[in-house]
Amino acid sequence: MDENIGVISSMIVQTRPEQMIEIETILASFPGIEISTNTPSGKIVVLMEAESDRQLADSMTKIGDIPGVLGVNLVFHHSENAQ
Repeated sequence: MDENIGVISSMIVQTRPEQMIEIETILASFPGIEISTNTPSGKIVVLMEAESDRQLADSMTKIGDIPGVLGVNLVFHHSENAQ
């Protein structure tokens, strides 16, 4: 697999509603992440740019490990050569 690609993705991060603002602050510190919107029920829509599928997968794992995150679901994924 060619790791020299650019990746654009979106995901829904389901959080405990009472921890959502704190989790958004943590997410904002991740490289390549932009928070699009959220809902009162604790869902955060995240847009992410990564250099590779591996970086995307690693970031999703780290997001899932944040205390208060209940789940991370990939909604959209696009990759192409970064050349």
